[in-house]
Amino acid sequence: MASKSRRPLLTRGQLRLLIWILPVVILLLSLLGPESQPAPIISADPDRRIYQQVIPGQAQFRLHLIAPHPVALDASTRLRQQLITRAWSIRLHQPDELGEWLFAQGWTVGVRAHPGYRLLQLESGRPFAADALQQLLQRLQTPPRVEWPTLLQRARAEQYMRRQDAERWLNAPPSNTPPPALDPLTDYAASLSPSGWRITVTGPQPLRLTSAIFGSPPAAPPPKGPLLSLEPLPVTPAAATRLQLHRWRLPEVESVADFARLLLGRELVAAPLSRWLQRRLADAPAQQAGYSLRWEAGSDGGLAALLLQGEQWPVISTWLAQQIQPIDLETGVQRLLAQLEEDGAQQQWMDLLALYQLPPDSLQQLPAQLEALDLASMRQWLQSRLRSDYHHTLSLPR
Repeated sequence: MASKSRRPLLTRGQLRLLIWILPVVILLLSLLGPESQPAPIISADPDRRIYQQVIPGQAQFRLHLIAPHPVALDASTRLRQQLITRAWSIRLHQPDELGEWLFAQGWTVGVRAHPGYRLLQLESGRPFAADALQQLLQRLQTPPRVEWPTLLQRARAEQYMRRQDAERWLNAPPSNTPPPALDPLTDYAASLSPSGWRITVTGPQPLRLTSAIFGSPPAAPPPKGPLLSLEPLPVTPAAATRLQLHRWRLPEVESVADFARLLLGRELVAAPLSRWLQRRLADAPAQQAGYSLRWEAGSDGGLAALLLQGEQWPVISTWLAQQIQPIDLETGVQRLLAQLEEDGAQQQWMDLLALYQLPPDSLQQLPAQLEALDLASMRQWLQSRLRSDYHHTLSLPR
């Protein structure tokens, strides 16, 4: 019996169509490249005090402990913060102090002092256990065994040497009020109380951490120590050229929109200053002129300090905001978006989220918030800072 003939799977017309379509599909796939990996997701506990980000390719666990404090407005407050930071470093590193316990945990420890917070960096090849972190926070609150008058004398001498520099002197002018007296034991315990800490963590897997690790306030107050005077050593440096300091408070950050304005504000302040300085130096190359801008983050918003060097600068309070151009806005947004994508900077961004206690998805919201800001609103935002009651100027020579 003759066998039945088999029908082809595709007709000639379908084959011709496939021959035309297949190269196009291959070309498109090659242009798209390999499938991109989704950005790591940041999570936070309900109290927004613990932020985590899982990075599968990261071998180590990195944990940042953040202790916020107000940005110093005068030399006495800065001296107090310097004293507490020095004592904190001693507590962490001396073998007979907390350093021995940290060494037993197998953690690598680093300490950094920022204008608006202290930062303790921990790194470990194993996950951080909640009970060990709770012990650490409790131990950190215990003051070190030091001669506090001697420690203050060293801190005062270091501050005196730094304030010989005119710029640093202007940034921390003497207070008009009498220097406060400090009980170092009480102040140390209050500054490093577990109730004030925030945490950011990156690592190959999430950690089971809750706000319970911060514990509750101690039932008994710390012992009283000797009262110390926070009077800085007097110094009024000379400046080779005229220096003028403008300083104003930065507003509190309570939303992603506030965060976007704060970040973009710094970019927009620098742009017209750079243009003016470039023109000035082109007209008078021999003139000494320049500027520096400090944008200090703090849980209460922070502080901006603009130092101008040289003569004939415009009146900043009325000139600066109006000089911002559309190109400055566009360039500032693009620069911030690029910073968001920088490798190795994610935990620093998380530290800011923890400092301001913003939602964990704030970095995902930030590009849209930056794009939504317009020139008029940013001019108004900056002008309100420059005309606020706090905005003030100092100059050398007086």
